Amino acid sequence: MLEVKDLNLSLGNKHVLHNINLTIPVHGEIIGIMGPNGAGKSSLIKSLIGEFKSTGSAQLNGDTIQNSLKSVTYIPQKAHIDLDFPIDVEHVVISGAYKDIGWFKWVTPDTKARLNQLMHTLELEDLRHRQISELSGGQLQRVLVARALMTDSTIYLLDEPFVGIDFHSEQIIMTQLRRLKADGKLLLIVHHDLSKTETYFDRVILLNKSIRFFGDSVTAMQPEHLNKTFLGAAITDETA
Repeated sequence: MLEVKDLNLSLGNKHVLHNINLTIPVHGEIIGIMGPNGAGKSSLIKSLIGEFKSTGSAQLNGDTIQNSLKSVTYIPQKAHIDLDFPIDVEHVVISGAYKDIGWFKWVTPDTKARLNQLMHTLELEDLRHRQISELSGGQLQRVLVARALMTDSTIYLLDEPFVGIDFHSEQIIMTQLRRLKADGKLLLIVHHDLSKTETYFDRVILLNKSIRFFGDSVTAMQPEHLNKTFLGAAITDETA
């Protein structure tokens, strides 16, 4: 169970998140986090993993998320990746296993098999030795997903995984996310494209600094919930 109680976040003099309360069973489910620019969507994800210091509490199966980070995988926006770092696709992907096998350890046969499987299913084989600075947006996003899937987690948090990528890459990634759902994982995905809501998500959190609606994706797209979320006061904090 993921339980968030009275979570509040301030960045500088801006109160970015107001009294966030969520109780979400950990089972096979894909949940979208949607709202206008500056609504606090990315900030909510970063608060859950402790990157932003919020007040209130966030627990996973009765323990703090900070004590459960091995059970949580976070995939940041690809725009936050340092593309100047000299590393190839294979080494980025395999680095996702280090929280299990440890740094500076030999890669086990099981880890190597997992690497090869992900390189195949995410169509990265031909890119194995290419530098990440040479990748397209869709290719880079597939690499980040492959890296995340090198370890087995309970919860996967994805921040705008489909921004600036091609349709083919989006479909490849979505297939992998649905497989995680079928394996009983909980996925929370920050997303902005309302047209994909009912296709991609089981439930949706509509967020505009506070939670305006949390429920099934069909109901979330009803005008009364969208208006309550998107037609509020002007929001200018693009970092939220």
